[in-house]
Amino acid sequence: MPPIATLPMYDWPECRAETDARWAALRDALRAEGLEAPDRLTRGGDLLALWLSADLLLGETCSHPLASVLAGRVRYVATPVSDAPGCGRGTYRSAILRRAPGADVPPPDGDGPAMIPPEAVAGRMAANEPASMSGLVALVRDCAALGLQLPSAEEVLWTGSHRDSVRAVAAGEADFAAIDCVTWEIALKHEPAAKQLRVAGWTASRPGLPLITARATDDAALVRIRRAVHAVMEAVEFDPPFEIIPLPDPRP
Repeated sequence: MPPIATLPMYDWPECRAETDARWAALRDALRAEGLEAPDRLTRGGDLLALWLSADLLLGETCSHPLASVLAGRVRYVATPVSDAPGCGRGTYRSAILRRAPGADVPPPDGDGPAMIPPEAVAGRMAANEPASMSGLVALVRDCAALGLQLPSAEEVLWTGSHRDSVRAVAAGEADFAAIDCVTWEIALKHEPAAKQLRVAGWTASRPGLPLITARATDDAALVRIRRAVHAVMEAVEFDPPFEIIPLPDPRP
């Protein structure tokens, strides 16, 4: 089977031309490394199936699936660097959004802990999906560390996408949502409902969206894929490329 590539995480309809241009540059760099690369991206279908495809040359995923359902089943390539407000060198924060007047809370400087006032997470939460690091898991972990109470899973409004979470909060169907800072920057450009929201807090910094390749990719090919990625964009290679949760101290 011919190789496939998918870059789905920021691929809003308004951003398709930008995503395609990004892939064209990556495709040409991969071919320059002697790798067979598809002309076009694969879009639609089941994301997990795409990520786990034996034909995956290059894909984009979330750090939580990479640490869980994809662990040992794909190979990590690199993590692109974004300049969106709230991002660091290969890291990002999620903005906690509320429908309220007032100025945005600016992101803390550099990588570091969360900035979550209790009132930022009061009321009903909207979230894209249970496995989303930026939309749920990061906020759950940070609130637990700060002793803040979040709604139970049964009380969360599951929206299916960050964009629909923005719309749900703007429409009054939920009181707050956590959206990664890159998607929030996109929403401010392309989603009218975003203008009704403000940033009320920020999660801690975490590794950004990782690029992956099929588990069967050999070491030599992985080196060439990484070289192609670095030729096209600023990227870092984390070890590991996801957040490590410390085990409880067993000492009394």
